[in-house]
Amino acid sequence: MHHPGLRVVATTERQYITNMYEVKEPLWQFIDHWQTLIAGGLALFAGIVTVWGTLRAANRQVRAANDAADREVKAAADAANRQISAAQEQTATAQHQTAVTREIERRRIAREGYAFHAMLEAVMSAVIGDVEAARKLPAPLSEGDTREAYAIRQRVKRAGFIELRHAFLRFGGTRTTEFLQLDKEIEDLSAQCTTPINPGSGFPMSPVGVSAGLFEQLDRIERQATELLDHATDGMKRCREELAKELK
Repeated sequence: MHHPGLRVVATTERQYITNMYEVKEPLWQFIDHWQTLIAGGLALFAGIVTVWGTLRAANRQVRAANDAADREVKAAADAANRQISAAQEQTATAQHQTAVTREIERRRIAREGYAFHAMLEAVMSAVIGDVEAARKLPAPLSEGDTREAYAIRQRVKRAGFIELRHAFLRFGGTRTTEFLQLDKEIEDLSAQCTTPINPGSGFPMSPVGVSAGLFEQLDRIERQATELLDHATDGMKRCREELAKELK
């Protein structure tokens, strides 16, 4: 059995509690009514802020990584460029040394070439001089073998031909054949001589030479020697021009 006084007290307490939580202001009524939605929105905003912060931090890390990679790439490129520059300098130095070596070799060949052509000029001048002297000797009085022909045939010498023969192997080129032909021509000129034996006493007589074709041989010798002399003069000129060039 409930006591009437107790019911009155309980009812009064419930009304007091209800009055305590009853919201009178419109703003707070709005918040109280939409508190769940507002709480969700705040949570969403907080999530967005968190994601934005995370993305921003990630972007900073990516930029830092990219900057580090760029620095490494630039450093590698600089190192490669330095290596390329060093290689190019070494190549340029080697090329310069090679060019200097070629220049020295060119000048050496020019000096040796000049000496060869100077020798050729001197020898050919001597041959031409011998031919001119031979023509001034007394001419043969007959077409047979005569002492006059012998003197003329022995007048043209081959002085310096042995040395020139070796030099032509190095510097003669196409003129080597002409030189050998001249050498053979002079040899044939002097070889057409004999020493007859006196039938009565058996003693040798004065040597004689073949008169036939004598002056034609002298003409051939002079012509061949003149061609080689012109070649020697031109060769000396070319070598002087080479030697006049400055060593780079």
